[in-house]
Amino acid sequence: MKTVEYKTMSENEKSYWWHVGRLKIIDEQLAGMFPKKDAKILNVGCGTGGTIKTIEKYAAEIINVDVSEEAIKYMKKAGYTAHLIDGIKLPFKAGEFDAVVAFDVLEHIENDNKALKEWKRVIKPGGFVFITVPAYRWLWSGHDESLFHFRRYTAGGLKLKAEAAGLKTKKASYMIVFSLPLVAGFRLLHKAMRKKAMTEETSYVAVPKVVNTTFIGLLNVEAKLQRVGSFPMGTSVIGLFKK
Repeated sequence: MKTVEYKTMSENEKSYWWHVGRLKIIDEQLAGMFPKKDAKILNVGCGTGGTIKTIEKYAAEIINVDVSEEAIKYMKKAGYTAHLIDGIKLPFKAGEFDAVVAFDVLEHIENDNKALKEWKRVIKPGGFVFITVPAYRWLWSGHDESLFHFRRYTAGGLKLKAEAAGLKTKKASYMIVFSLPLVAGFRLLHKAMRKKAMTEETSYVAVPKVVNTTFIGLLNVEAKLQRVGSFPMGTSVIGLFKK
């Protein structure tokens, strides 16, 4: 992604509704996966570190990796250890981890099929690959351009790719459901105004504090519902796959 986006992400991930709400959904899923809180987890595409405290709740050991030197700098500033490693060329032995987590990472990798096979390789039999990705090609915008995305996904498309890599699907659902009309309207308005995607940056739309809090509350409710079911639409896709 653009270098400036790491700063933007770092400034927003502790308070902005999308980051806080998504993290609650991730937290609920991890709680179901690792009730003993003793997993060895590989965090691929750790970014600026916003998900690490949540992952640490369920891990006896966590290894953070990212392909970006800028991300590693932010990790060090935050007091975390991270390794400069390509997510499709992992220097780990087969079956070393209980899980690979990759939150909004796969869309940044050109050869996503190879990445999924490599993530499967490094988890134990019965281990998990836990993924979130942005949904729907028709939502493509300057947000994606600024973050250097290669694609967006459907839940069914992600499921097919994971199964082609030899993984079994435990969950493939849409998430961040309530925001779909809002995001779709915002993106379509920009297209109607003929704004050039490459001149735009990430879509952090400023909202009043009460709206931010309300949106977080809605995603907290969704997080509980995601534990027991799936959703037919949303702005992101959540995938939980097993070896």
